[in-house]
Amino acid sequence: MSGPAAVNRFELLMCFDPAGLHAAAKSWHGLANATRSARTRHRSQVDGPLRQMHWQGKDAETAFWTMRRTEEMLEVVRVEAAAIALTLNTVADRMYQAQTNLKNAVQRAQEWNLTVGPDGTVNPPKQGFAEAHDPGELPERKAQLDQCKQLQQRIDKALSDAQTASDKGKEVLGNRDPGILTQPRVFGAVAGTAGVGDAVEKALGLDGISVPDNKDPQKAAAWWKTLTPDQQADFIALHADRIGAMDGLPSAVRDEANRLFLDQQLDKSEAGHARDTNLTSEEYNKQQAGLRALRDRLAEQDGAPEGKQLFLLGLDPNGHGHAIVAMGNPDTADHTAVLVPGTDTTIASMPREIKRIDATQEAASDACQGTKKVAVISWLGYDAPEIPPENFSVADTERAKDGAAPMRQFTEGLRAAQGDHRSHLTVIGHSYGTTAVGAAASGGAGLGADDIIALASPGMIVPDAGKLHISTDHVWVGTANDDPIRFASGLTLGRDPRSDVFGGHNIQIDTSGHSGYWDEGSITLMNQGRIIVGADPLQAPKKIEGHFVVPPYNVSGAGGR
Repeated sequence: MSGPAAVNRFELLMCFDPAGLHAAAKSWHGLANATRSARTRHRSQVDGPLRQMHWQGKDAETAFWTMRRTEEMLEVVRVEAAAIALTLNTVADRMYQAQTNLKNAVQRAQEWNLTVGPDGTVNPPKQGFAEAHDPGELPERKAQLDQCKQLQQRIDKALSDAQTASDKGKEVLGNRDPGILTQPRVFGAVAGTAGVGDAVEKALGLDGISVPDNKDPQKAAAWWKTLTPDQQADFIALHADRIGAMDGLPSAVRDEANRLFLDQQLDKSEAGHARDTNLTSEEYNKQQAGLRALRDRLAEQDGAPEGKQLFLLGLDPNGHGHAIVAMGNPDTADHTAVLVPGTDTTIASMPREIKRIDATQEAASDACQGTKKVAVISWLGYDAPEIPPENFSVADTERAKDGAAPMRQFTEGLRAAQGDHRSHLTVIGHSYGTTAVGAAASGGAGLGADDIIALASPGMIVPDAGKLHISTDHVWVGTANDDPIRFASGLTLGRDPRSDVFGGHNIQIDTSGHSGYWDEGSITLMNQGRIIVGADPLQAPKKIEGHFVVPPYNVSGAGGR
């Protein structure tokens, strides 16, 4: 290497101080955290309370639209700031590593009695006339020249690595949009943030190594704890889709990531067209309406008192669409219930499902007289069957079996996120949701549940409750007398769970029809609440030796749960 440029690069790298770039990155992290906090406060102190007041009319529509736009701009700034901070820190770390390698090479040169010039050139010691013509000196001289070559390669590589890091950083920063606030787009700005993390990491050569796969909740929980707060915030901002879907992470983290992902997907839908997808116009509009309904329902609960907050624990708008919503924080709850809905449930149905988990949580809180924390989750993490004649998948077990592994991983993730705190876990299936619960509980190591409830079950795949990886004393079954599901139970989806041979316990059901199991003030709802908090439910009369006997009768474990 020779010339002023080489001299400049060598001297600059020798005196490089990464503190400057790290300080700049810290400032960008500060901006990202400020916008993050501002959006959270806006949701809980402005938007949420106004929605809870049921403010309506043209003024309300204009105000909510404006507030939504404000939140979207805060999201865009947060993601961009996180990307810039990641870039600066990465460049600083790589240049510091290059500097370390350079200094180590220079130090080794000194140890070997070699000299390094101001341009980074490595030279052997000068020889006198006698030494230069002394045959005995030739092997030593050759060794010195080999050492020079070796160290020169190390120095050149260090300079090259530093230059590459600088060039990559310049390229990434040059691609950031300086007009995100001065020239905002009506649609598409938030959607565009979805690809920022991948684009930046690919440009920096970080792609494929940052976020672990979502296969082991315990490993995911351990990985998250190794990150600094700034690193955690970066991952949420730059990889919202993957962080939100990762079982084992804290519920508040998944909620934050999934809300950003929801906004990204809805903005993408509003900025696009059905012709850009594989969906028909009707399907496209239905998907958009479902996402909007979910977002609005979440927004209505923002600012709710502790225990009534909603956590978006999962979201997949593709295909049939999946969504997982909790009322109350499962990480800190004393009692947690997972409600698996049945036929014809989609993302658009989530407002109804949230109403159900609200009622279930109230029943459980009443059962423990409000002395314990209760969280109830609606788990639409599988493709629920459609109502015939659109589709006849409701008559077979394929959809249930497809959702079995994801359900098991989800409940395992709940345990991993709870850490040493172990919540009492109840899994409730409704309609075809009981079939999905049966498939999940009977496979692998089961669901890790303390109790399982099957409401309006057409069958749980298994021939008896003993196959559900749980004591049969903690399997509860109930179907309304006029629920038409009675005519399908025991046909194609497994034995009727109400039968004595199945081995579960039939609870009292006083509601009517297929959807009345959450009617306010009902014994049916009260029984769910009692089971969730570990108390005995009221059980249905049982026929013993030809006579109906009203419980309690001899049931192992009753009264001492």
